[in-house]
Amino acid sequence: MRSFKSGNAVKDLVYSIAGEDNHDLIAIAFGWKSIVGDLLAERASIIKLENGVLFIAVTNNVWMQELVLRRSQLISDVNRMLHVKLSNIVFFLKQSKKGKRR
Repeated sequence: MRSFKSGNAVKDLVYSIAGEDNHDLIAIAFGWKSIVGDLLAERASIIKLENGVLFIAVTNNVWMQELVLRRSQLISDVNRMLHVKLSNIVFFLKQSKKGKRR
């Protein structure tokens, strides 16, 4: 059985399945942890990218405030490191499943 380094093969597969329209979103998803770090990556989920605006759901107010304070730096890092042109990042609180009504 042949073994191979899966990192690039998996990325290539995801990019090909997602299509050109989602290229920037996929690039951000793969690079998000390197941009914000492990701790924030666990508490902030990428929801969508629309017209250069990245939408991020955050677990609570404390982490949202941290991200809001770092917004300019995050935009700059995404633009520089991932070569994705962001104009803004919108943060909002992730709804908990516990308190969700039907």
